[in-house]
Amino acid sequence: MAKLQSAEQLKEYCFRRLGSPQVQIQVDPIQAFDRIDDAIQLFVHRHFDGVEEKFMAVPFTATDEANNYLTLSDDVVAVTRIYEPGTYSSEAMSDVRYRIAMDQMFDMTKVNMQYFEMTMQHLELISDYFNPDRTFTFNKATSRLYSHSGKILGPSCKIKGVCSDTAFETETTCTDATETWTAYDTESVCVAASSTWYEGSKILIRAFVKVVPDEGESYALDVFDDEWIKKYTTALIKKQWGSNMKQYDGMPLPGGITVNGQQLWDEANTEIERLEEQFSLEYETPINFLVG
Repeated sequence: MAKLQSAEQLKEYCFRRLGSPQVQIQVDPIQAFDRIDDAIQLFVHRHFDGVEEKFMAVPFTATDEANNYLTLSDDVVAVTRIYEPGTYSSEAMSDVRYRIAMDQMFDMTKVNMQYFEMTMQHLELISDYFNPDRTFTFNKATSRLYSHSGKILGPSCKIKGVCSDTAFETETTCTDATETWTAYDTESVCVAASSTWYEGSKILIRAFVKVVPDEGESYALDVFDDEWIKKYTTALIKKQWGSNMKQYDGMPLPGGITVNGQQLWDEANTEIERLEEQFSLEYETPINFLVG
């Protein structure tokens, strides 16, 4: 059987499980798609495969500089770390760790790995002491990332023009005159001096991002074919069907049949409770306990 790869295919699958086309499902397509959204939302928020960890380079814009916070994508649900450029950056050939590795590993037969490991741990301790991780807060309801340690803003780091720290008494008067304020000759010198975020820079963060199916980008479409998603969406649509039919309870139909939407609603509600219990026991990430 072909995998379900779209919301439309998932809807048709659920309708067939409920009896279509032999039975007319009294649920509007818009209602069915709403229930699919509900199922995927629960999957994204609580399933262990509902998010993925990513390293993201977020550009720092003029708007962020004015707001004094970063506005992240709506798909970001948590931020775990902000990486700062530091003295021990492994990207530089002058890195202390790089030079030690070059000196010690010239002849692999004479390397004292115990000494090397102890040295690396000591350098890491020094880096953590003098360059601690930036403290921050992030709320997925607002998608705002606030920094609470060090400056979030630095100099604009634009090319030095007629405006300089000596030509004007304050940055404000300089900006009003030419909007090219900087006290540095080059952008690299400015960045090295400030070590803060500035307009045009990019901030590397580690974050957890929602795995939301995107049919246009062909991204994460296998979510539609997830076994639990198919069962849970079917139960939600069945409950919606029962809710639609409850207002006609007791109404006689041809052939002596009586409408009983309440029974349909109750059956679906029982299935939903069972599936949510299964979800909590088998698919949900356990809660982390804080000690100390």
